Amino acid sequence: MQQLGFQVFAQEKIPRSLLAQVSWLTVVVTLISLLSYGLWYESRIAQVNRSAAEAQAQTLATTLATAAETAVITRDSGALEALLINMRNSPYLMQLAVFDPQGRPRAVVDVTPEREPKLNFDLGPQAPPAEPVIKVQLVGDDDRGQIQVWAPIQVGTLAGWTRVTVDRQGEAQARALVRQQTVVSALLTSAFTSVALFVFLRTRLRPVAQCAAFASGMAQNFGASLVVPARSREVAQLQRALNGASQQLQRQYHDILERNERLDAIFALSSDGLVVFTERGELAYANPAFGSMSNMAIEPGQTCAAFDAALVSQCETPADYQSATAHNTQRVLNIMLVRPVRRLLRREHRVNERGQMVLYFRDITAESEVARMKSEFLTTAAHELRTPMVSIFGFVELLLRRKYPEEAQRSMLDVIYRQSKRLISMVTELLDLARIEARAGLDFELSVQALAPLIEQACAAVAVPQGSHTLVVELPDASLCADYDPAKMRQALENVLSNAIKYSPAGGEVRVSVVQGSAGQVSPLVGIVVQDQGIGMTPEQCEHAFERFYRADASGNIPGTGLGLSLVKEIVEIHGGRVELQSSPGTGTKVTLWLKSATAIAPVNQQGHLS
Repeated sequence: MQQLGFQVFAQEKIPRSLLAQVSWLTVVVTLISLLSYGLWYESRIAQVNRSAAEAQAQTLATTLATAAETAVITRDSGALEALLINMRNSPYLMQLAVFDPQGRPRAVVDVTPEREPKLNFDLGPQAPPAEPVIKVQLVGDDDRGQIQVWAPIQVGTLAGWTRVTVDRQGEAQARALVRQQTVVSALLTSAFTSVALFVFLRTRLRPVAQCAAFASGMAQNFGASLVVPARSREVAQLQRALNGASQQLQRQYHDILERNERLDAIFALSSDGLVVFTERGELAYANPAFGSMSNMAIEPGQTCAAFDAALVSQCETPADYQSATAHNTQRVLNIMLVRPVRRLLRREHRVNERGQMVLYFRDITAESEVARMKSEFLTTAAHELRTPMVSIFGFVELLLRRKYPEEAQRSMLDVIYRQSKRLISMVTELLDLARIEARAGLDFELSVQALAPLIEQACAAVAVPQGSHTLVVELPDASLCADYDPAKMRQALENVLSNAIKYSPAGGEVRVSVVQGSAGQVSPLVGIVVQDQGIGMTPEQCEHAFERFYRADASGNIPGTGLGLSLVKEIVEIHGGRVELQSSPGTGTKVTLWLKSATAIAPVNQQGHLS
């Protein structure tokens, strides 16, 4: 292992100093505060100006309504116009108008910015207030809006309306003046505050800069002490903390050196492989155990990609290899190596916060072989030993409970004898059967045999006299043969028949027949068909029927381990055939064992002629 060292890495981008940050923060806070106050003050001034303008307009409208009563009653338009012209001198006045009760104009005078009157004959009917009261209306926005005040002319009853329109320009001018004063005040105040704060903080933060320089060199000079003028309590605390950290760093450095020496010794003596990569993806360390189990040339500085490529070149299935990354640390990968010797390695890896990766390799070749043999032994034994035992138990139970004729008893005893003999044979050959898949059928003894005896023996093994099932057997012609191992195929057929009976709890007919056909193959095939009237299976259940330990009946009411069809499929495929499964819920299941058809070989007599 490499010894731990300390390095100081310069940051790519150094942030602004605290002095600059505080100065900018002060400027921003001051500007925001003054501008906020300016906006509030502007709103307040505008509100006062608007209230004054509205009061002025109301007074003018009321005065005009009182003065216009006589002219309205006499319908003297000239007097109304003269009255409006005489009252035009109010500031920011835009229009004076008199209307009849329905809002039709009687006299309208527009006032120019130069305070000159102008009669307006184009104004159309307006919508006066619904009630005869003074009403103030704001028209337009704040800068270019208007204030309109309606006042009723009442002479006993409503005789008409007066309307005064005042420009809100004065309010806008007041707003602009306040804004200007606010901005100037904010800028001057911010500048003065920033300069004063800058000078103050520059003096106070000088010891902090000395502390920062000391901290930067602490990695090379751990154990040193810092002495700075403590102009504040915070600086004094920082000085004590840095001196304590310097002493603690020195102690930890020596502790890490001792720990690394111990780890080097442990990794060197470990029988499991360990490989370490840096955060840059370069190989930093590999212990001797990994080199001996992989026979790879370990070069420090080798990239992770080159390491994976070298390891993949020794794998049995390179396509299954997956590189170790920070995103799949929970994945455990089994790697089968073919060089220097065939061995199975289990790889785990971890990535720390700094991006360094550790690969852990363990040789599990022996464990895997033992586990595989144990699993296959248990699954095969649990299922295969049960089939003959059920047959033996059934016939013995019948013989104990009922009396049968001597011929029937002998027939039952014959079945018991055959099943017992088969059971003994299975016990002695159980380990060989467990290696069927591993040996790819090398222990199968194939020969051309007629199918009729195979079907007769399998049916006799599972048939139960006076049971609720009716076993209908359609034996083929004696000349119909196939190339098969009699013992293995009898085992497969008995499993299928046993399933047909078990999964027909209500009884019914179980039919066994033989069909011929190519079944999509080049060579002719012959199929043994077992069809029941049981509970059947759904399409989803049929897809998983040949998986080990899968059972269509999850309730547990029907005995079994879920290995029968998987064993049947394995045996038939080793014979070069295949298994077809057709089923639907409630109607039953049809299983066809397809085997390669063969022609019977006739015996040869002493003269060399076929008999």
